[in-house]
Amino acid sequence: MKPQDNNRSEGNKKIGGKEKEDFDLFWADQLAGKIIKRDRFRYSDRKAGKPAEFVVKTAASLSGVLHIGRLSDTTRAASVHRALLDAGEKSRLIWVADDTDPLRKIPKGVPAEFEKYLGSPVSRIPDPEGCHESYAKHHVEEYLSVIGKFVFEDTEIYSMKDEYAKGNFVPFIRKLIAHAEAIREIQNKHRTNPLKREWMPWNPLCSNCDKIITTRVTSVDETTGVVSYACKDYLFETAIAKGCGHKGENDPQKDAGKLAYKSEWAAQWARWQVSCEGAGKEYQVPNSAFWINAEICEKVLDFPSPEPFFYEHLTIDGVKMSASLGNVVYPRQWLEVASPQLLRFFYNKRLMTERSFSWKDLPLLYDEYDKAAAVYSGKTVVENEKEKAHLKRLYEISNSPDKAKIEPPISLPFSHAAMVAQVFEDEKDIAGSLEKTGHYQKEQHKQIMSRISLAKAWIRMYAPDDARYVLQQDISEETRPKLSQQQQNALKALAAKLKSKKWEEKELYNECYSIAKEAGLQPPEFFRAAYSVLLNRERGPKLAPFLLALGEKAVRVLEKI
Repeated sequence: MKPQDNNRSEGNKKIGGKEKEDFDLFWADQLAGKIIKRDRFRYSDRKAGKPAEFVVKTAASLSGVLHIGRLSDTTRAASVHRALLDAGEKSRLIWVADDTDPLRKIPKGVPAEFEKYLGSPVSRIPDPEGCHESYAKHHVEEYLSVIGKFVFEDTEIYSMKDEYAKGNFVPFIRKLIAHAEAIREIQNKHRTNPLKREWMPWNPLCSNCDKIITTRVTSVDETTGVVSYACKDYLFETAIAKGCGHKGENDPQKDAGKLAYKSEWAAQWARWQVSCEGAGKEYQVPNSAFWINAEICEKVLDFPSPEPFFYEHLTIDGVKMSASLGNVVYPRQWLEVASPQLLRFFYNKRLMTERSFSWKDLPLLYDEYDKAAAVYSGKTVVENEKEKAHLKRLYEISNSPDKAKIEPPISLPFSHAAMVAQVFEDEKDIAGSLEKTGHYQKEQHKQIMSRISLAKAWIRMYAPDDARYVLQQDISEETRPKLSQQQQNALKALAAKLKSKKWEEKELYNECYSIAKEAGLQPPEFFRAAYSVLLNRERGPKLAPFLLALGEKAVRVLEKI
């Protein structure tokens, strides 16, 4: 398949109205280029025709809770979809709920008695909270209630439970079962213990106990296609799904069940004509389920396997996020302290760089985002053209496709917003303080106050102790710090200087050092004295901007020394 000459030739460096170099630097644009140019099957030299439209698929298994780690796949898929659209191609973004998957372990917060449902399809397990018709429905509804806030692109939603019920997978089930021997051969190339001859790419639902992972196919009627099965214990990594011992029959073309994972993924690609799908870095290896399904997709289902992208998983404070560990971050929690654009930005950075998130580092992520926003808007000049192009594209694709909805950058660092949010309650006082420090623009009042609100929530719920403080209003004998005469003199001089004129931050920063020197103090001694009086602690936020933010409040406290 050759690139379209009208907007992708070497002689024309425009793609969708953008400079080609801007796109080539960003991972999603590079991947879109591969998708567009691809014209062959992967496991043969067979030619693959260009589709009328490209389809980017993202999915989520519902055997666990839908935390922000699940959003990583979806937001990145949305970026590839955007890249294809920006390249002038037709593209669709689809999200599939794998709601026929078995429950594999009991997440934290789910009653222990739910152990009896291990191995049952999540769509057939009751909702532990009793508010939805099933465990799966509960998590899907929760996910869909927020996905539109994180994914700005139109997304088509599908359910595997519904797909099986509607018969949409019957043609693929027939073909996969008819070629079971070929599928066994594909899998056995990567297995130490070969699959048995009676293995089938179909898991019947046990008609006695409603479990799907415990059924073992024991024989197949080659005339009717009906399978016989026995329900036996199945060992997960950390738990056992108990089989009931029942023996029965199941007709894959009409009875309940699901395709085996190393066949179902291939059938999904063929069903929706998928051009691209992402997966965690563990799927990169040749014997992974991704590549086994890719071979099945091409050799059995006659459809070119999709172009993949692989990524690192999210950890929380360096530990893998897990519901059983209780270190899960839910999308609703994220939205309490940060914008959806910030999470997209976080995930859209280089894919194979490990993502370890910590609530205490949220201000640093905001700083990165603000830098990209300033570069995108032209407020900050970056000499390195590649860095500039990458930051602009990263910021653009992390925001709405509607350029009119992309908010201009604000000159209010999150750390400063957190500081001001702890000192002032009234919106008018907050605006007044920010005006003094140069962090306020009247036309961006709503945007600025939104960040103040998010910072206030972060302080309340997640900030480390060293980011929390209370300004001393009155200094009593109990709270009066022990200061040397030199320190007292320096702080009195500081109060007088603050009253004398309107200061700029850099100018006040230099003045603090001058005051310390004139008082015969080392800078650390001066700063410790100031923090001990203002905050009753030895450390605090950067002193100059803090003093400017406090304004007269700082003067009143310092004058009490």
